[in-house]
Amino acid sequence: MSKERKLRREAREQAARQAQETEARRAARRQTRRDLWRRVSFYELRRRSNGKLSVGQTRAQRAIVAVFVLTALFVIWQLVPSVELAVVLTLVLLLTLPVFVLIAFDRRSS
Repeated sequence: MSKERKLRREAREQAARQAQETEARRAARRQTRRDLWRRVSFYELRRRSNGKLSVGQTRAQRAIVAVFVLTALFVIWQLVPSVELAVVLTLVLLLTLPVFVLIAFDRRSS
């Protein structure tokens, strides 16, 4: 009876070891695929950019941008005689704002 229990226990332990080895191989393959995908797909570049203008800025930096935009809009709408030109200048300001913010508060260069 004791020998049978010993054999069954050894069989269970062997099965458990094989299951652990199989799972370890699967995990290694998954990790290899993930690493390859991140190298091929520019994962880090996509992860850094989320498309929002104000992410990663302090409250003071957002306030500076808001004051600048409001001042520029006030100047445009007060000093430009034509409404069409004021609308065009407003659109140009809104379209170029992300570029100016990136140049002014770029953290990658520091």
